[in-house]
Amino acid sequence: AARTNTVVVATWNVENLFDSSDDPENAGDDEFTPRGKMYWSYPRYRQKLTNLAEVVAAMQPDILCLQEVENRRVLSDLAFVTEHAFGWQLPVIVHREGGDMRGIDVAILSRHEPSQVAWLSSGFGRRDQLVAAFDIGGRELTVFCNHWKSWSGDIAENTRTRTREARALAREVRRRLKAAPAAALLATGDFNDQVDSDILTKEAGFVLWPSAATPDLRKALLFNLSGLLPADARGTYYYSKNRVWNTFDSMSVSSGMLPGAAEPAPWQAATNTYGRFIGDTQTNAAGWPLSYWRALRTETGRRKVGVSDHFPVRVELRPAGAAAPVPPPDDTTPSWGTRLWRQVRRVFP
Repeated sequence: AARTNTVVVATWNVENLFDSSDDPENAGDDEFTPRGKMYWSYPRYRQKLTNLAEVVAAMQPDILCLQEVENRRVLSDLAFVTEHAFGWQLPVIVHREGGDMRGIDVAILSRHEPSQVAWLSSGFGRRDQLVAAFDIGGRELTVFCNHWKSWSGDIAENTRTRTREARALAREVRRRLKAAPAAALLATGDFNDQVDSDILTKEAGFVLWPSAATPDLRKALLFNLSGLLPADARGTYYYSKNRVWNTFDSMSVSSGMLPGAAEPAPWQAATNTYGRFIGDTQTNAAGWPLSYWRALRTETGRRKVGVSDHFPVRVELRPAGAAAPVPPPDDTTPSWGTRLWRQVRRVFP
């Protein structure tokens, strides 16, 4: 049974999760076929699923927001491998075919059925924004899953596109907060912009929290939990060409979800639970996210195949007034004892 006293929400850009079949209606998948540029065979697809599923099961999310998935089939396959190979169930799929030119969508895998689903659009050829409301143990939580325009191509046009996407999300957040000021709203995903950028802070209204640089927090729509982390623990994507970390993936919550809120929302972010999730299969020797396309040789000579070029981000939510939880996994490789305990919990949940 799904948990109702704790809800773990995670987000992850899984980097081009395409199946190996050619979809004639999706020109974006042509390179991800056995004869395409990536020589994307079924065994390679199956290995990527296994690598992703191992990390998903270790995170144990109740709601998993995903970016860069091709279709419903890859979601079904990922859920199947996560359950049958690693023992973590995510039976609910929230997805629709979008109009993105690359043929990739946003989606949610979940242990809870949503009570309401909506889709926001910011223009032709762009990825949809997914809005899913959940009633968990009589407490409502609304999750926004995003994947905004990247920096590839014309920078000015890309900036305008992300601005439109930010404004579309801000309008929906305002509408929901006007109807229910104490609502539990959580916006997450790959925003392709830094957490302190004008697009996130001014256009979307996501203010870093806590932040001494913001004189009037009442103007904020949502509060970005990345402010809780040291600057060197925020990076989720490493751009090797410029040797710089980017904080593209983050979570922002409504004011009632902040710890110690005067008017608490039904769900609150548990103290010391927000951050990147990084296991030993996800990084190269330098600690950067190891893309599936960039295999490495280990010290023993074995070939190490990566997972994704982004780190996932994770937070634990507790009902308002609940006791403080134990600290979550940090940014280090879990100890052997922790890994053993996770295996035991998979067999005896």
